Amino acid sequence: MSADQLPSWHESSAKQSIVDFVGAVTDQGSPDFVPSTERVAVFDNDGTLWTEQPMYTQLAFALDRAAELGRPTSLEELQAGGMAALVELISLTHADVTTEEFDAACRTWLASARHPRFARPYPQTVYQPMLELLDLLDHHGFSCWIFSGGGTDFMRTWAGEAYGLPPHRVIGSVGETEFRTGENGPELVKGAKIDVINDGPLKPSSIHRHIGQRPVLAAGNTDGDLAMLQWTAGSPHRTLELVVRHTDGEREYAYDRDPVLGSGNGQVLAAAAEHRWTVIDMAADWAVVHPPVS
Repeated sequence: MSADQLPSWHESSAKQSIVDFVGAVTDQGSPDFVPSTERVAVFDNDGTLWTEQPMYTQLAFALDRAAELGRPTSLEELQAGGMAALVELISLTHADVTTEEFDAACRTWLASARHPRFARPYPQTVYQPMLELLDLLDHHGFSCWIFSGGGTDFMRTWAGEAYGLPPHRVIGSVGETEFRTGENGPELVKGAKIDVINDGPLKPSSIHRHIGQRPVLAAGNTDGDLAMLQWTAGSPHRTLELVVRHTDGEREYAYDRDPVLGSGNGQVLAAAAEHRWTVIDMAADWAVVHPPVS
């Protein structure tokens, strides 16, 4: 393979680790060759594939929707209330609608909402270097999946177009649904209960449930992704663990802790140092952050 398939990456050790890994596991003459049926790559979404600052995009959607429903909530209230307040907001703004109605609400919001700093649609805050990585892996016979703490239904409204992934490969947190027969026929109605928060140790369980095999590549950015990276590192095959670190305050954001719930990256960075995982330094390793505005 050619390193030119990653044009938005600087010539650095991070890029070279990707090139070396993909070359080794796809070369039938290599001792590290991995059959295409076992070339599974898993990615966190928020902060790994697209911008999560100054707040998660799904949270921005929920705050706007709460205001529309006559229950305005501020970011400061959420930060003070922690996870309990966030769960209450998600229940208010994501429940008591059919899956089709929720899909339409998400798409309507995404069509008009703009990122407060970059003044572009949220789906255009995806990271160009990571799009190139997804394309590279797809070209070399990998199946790429998203395992995120974000809501599955929310992500599936835009991730297919943004990342080129089919809906069944986009897995996130899941709320309850109830089957009903309404005026328009059979429908699924979203409930208030959150069945699975797809984060931390639940990510490997979710990967096992949906894929049934260990990945050989994983990418994340916070301690919530540590278990997923550890699960991948335990594969009998050669593996690649990627940790995206936000170091670029000029072109994106520089931070080591998420803005709302306070999840940090100390554990995952310590594990990366111990096990020689690849840390992607956004400022040093990426020539471009976001794609051109279309």
